[in-house]
Amino acid sequence: MDLIILREPWKDLFLLAFSGRGIRKKPTGFLLGQKMVDTYLVQKILVIPWPYLFSPAVFIETESQEKLQILGVFNFGQGAEVKENMKQPLFCEKVILSIKTEKPAGLTIHSRIVRFDRGFYFVRPDRLVLEMEEKNGRK
Repeated sequence: MDLIILREPWKDLFLLAFSGRGIRKKPTGFLLGQKMVDTYLVQKILVIPWPYLFSPAVFIETESQEKLQILGVFNFGQGAEVKENMKQPLFCEKVILSIKTEKPAGLTIHSRIVRFDRGFYFVRPDRLVLEMEEKNGRK
């Protein structure tokens, strides 16, 4: 399974990562896009406040309004809390994208997919691809 994050949502995540320095509770939200046979294609992110992130009503309403699938959630340093809250049927086969900004070298990214087989467990995607630059001739 591959996780591909297109340039615009990656740019938004990057800006969120560095805009909230010093803020105690960093932003969380949904990764939106399309799930193909062996690929999660992230086309958009949507910031969702922590208290609503795992609400089934918010999940259903977001997919209805955005016309895209919720592929998973992103977070900045709340990985353990997110993993625990995603152990529910609504988030099966969804992605957890955890981004850390503490290192001076930049960002550390961890991605996992929630699976279920008599219990919840997490697996890494085969590849994480970030579309970082514009293609030649395109804006």
